[in-house]
Amino acid sequence: MKMVKIMMAGAMAVLLAACSTGPRVYTDADPAADFSRYRTFAFYESAGKSDEKYATLHGQRIEDAVSAALEARGYRVDINTPDILINYHLKTEEKTRTSPPVYYGGYYGYRSGMYVGWPGYVEPGYVDNYTEGTISVDMVDRRTDQMIWEGTAVGRIDSEFRNNPDQGVRKAVGAIFGKYPYVAGSSVPVMPAAQ
Repeated sequence: MKMVKIMMAGAMAVLLAACSTGPRVYTDADPAADFSRYRTFAFYESAGKSDEKYATLHGQRIEDAVSAALEARGYRVDINTPDILINYHLKTEEKTRTSPPVYYGGYYGYRSGMYVGWPGYVEPGYVDNYTEGTISVDMVDRRTDQMIWEGTAVGRIDSEFRNNPDQGVRKAVGAIFGKYPYVAGSSVPVMPAAQ
């Protein structure tokens, strides 16, 4: 029984550590794209907009964070004839995660009454309501109008994010571009591509 408790505590510690390390990031790239051709970028005029005709505060935060990430890799802004056009999407969704109660059974006395039976206990279940946020960044070859790379970060929007959205967006976009393997003008990955 002690071993079950230790295993449950270990599983919870791993789960909490996974939650605290940041968003889950997924990337994909066109294997035929020649990344050595790309040195400049700009945003689609409609980037991040769905029904709005104006840029939102979160949209401006995402553009600033994407620009900083690309400029750190040697890319520069060119609004007239960019090599890459950037689009992004932000989505939030209310989620519920539940866990049913878990019963840990006891045992009955044995050895002729030397030990008293243990009745066991019930670990209560839980319901966890939270908001999940997703930021996706698309990189498109302006000449061919083909997507060459995309990155997505998915994570929980907590009170820390709500209290400091600038930092939260920078962290999410930084996690996405932490898996972008190229620098401007090079098709040789500076780090292995991650999925």
